[in-house]
Amino acid sequence: MTQKKNMIYRQNGSRGSSSWIVRWRDNNRVMKSKAFNDKKYGNRTESYNQAVAFLKTIEADLVKGDYIDPHQSKITLDDFKHEVGITKASHENHTIETLENVYNEHIATHHLANKSVGSITANDISQLIKGLEKANGEPYSRSLIVKVYLILKVLLREAVEMDYLRKNPADTQLAKKWIPKNAKKKKTYLDRFKVNAIYKQVDKTHPQYSAVVQLLAYTGLRSGEFRALEWADIDWNNATVSVSKTVEEVGGKIQLKKYPKTKSSTRVISIDKITLNILREHKEKFQQPNCELIFPDKNCINAIRGNNFKRRILFPACDEIGMERINLHDFRHTSVRLARESGADIHAISKRLGHSTIGLTSDTYSELFEDIDQELVKGLEELQRDVI
Repeated sequence: MTQKKNMIYRQNGSRGSSSWIVRWRDNNRVMKSKAFNDKKYGNRTESYNQAVAFLKTIEADLVKGDYIDPHQSKITLDDFKHEVGITKASHENHTIETLENVYNEHIATHHLANKSVGSITANDISQLIKGLEKANGEPYSRSLIVKVYLILKVLLREAVEMDYLRKNPADTQLAKKWIPKNAKKKKTYLDRFKVNAIYKQVDKTHPQYSAVVQLLAYTGLRSGEFRALEWADIDWNNATVSVSKTVEEVGGKIQLKKYPKTKSSTRVISIDKITLNILREHKEKFQQPNCELIFPDKNCINAIRGNNFKRRILFPACDEIGMERINLHDFRHTSVRLARESGADIHAISKRLGHSTIGLTSDTYSELFEDIDQELVKGLEELQRDVI
């Protein structure tokens, strides 16, 4: 069969291997071709039918302006990732390393990474997400799963913009099918009596880590931040702690990062005298020789694992005093409640937490600031008493 611009013709190869060859001109008038081998498609008739269907699709795409060079789209997802990258110049070091780790751990190891970009479907993405689970069968957090999905979405969006794909298969409901719903968890706020009860119980069973309870409840440090603390970060004269590092656990390995979670996370926090004295006593009793970390593991090989602290120390302490089990992050929530009770305003609390904006603090802890307008009114009334 011959056409004015495009054609299908027969080509007989060696050793009895024959194919139908499709030839066409792309938008730039460059001649392209694709072979449909009889052996691959079962017989001569079926390979011809496949060749005809392919040519019709190519011609229709050229007319509609949807043409994609089929040779371009053969690049594998992994090769494409290394060609275009998954980060951008505005990303901070922490974000870059996190994205690279997520890709290497959860996408590069999946067979999808070896598929050609042009052959990836929404169902491929859906199945990858569905299969995301830890070695022990536990599901990963929604945050991790969303990161995996967004990396794929951004990569395939780049492929669309570079004419490797017509549509992004990640922009479909099917691709998002197995992403868990964002269930808003109720925050746990402890009062100062419960904090003290946990502190005393941990001091009985694991005195080398009791200072953690006091520090977290009265500073609002994140889990990764307190575990990355070194003795040099404490200014004993000015009663402050410098936050500039974090600890991450990737693929079961602890990594100390010499930079914070976000740019706004770099901060200096003032410490009350009681907490400072507890830290001073902790140093006198438990500082390990030649160990920079304040809360290291047994041999100061690394920082203590967050899960180990929670399961071996925190949970048993809660059980012993008859209190509902809490997580390390609940101490951060608690610090906001205690700061509000002490009279701190939202600006001071936001800065102490290392939030990027006051709005983030207000949205996250809205229930703790519901009476802020009433406090403002009371202040205005007091201001006017002297002139009325």
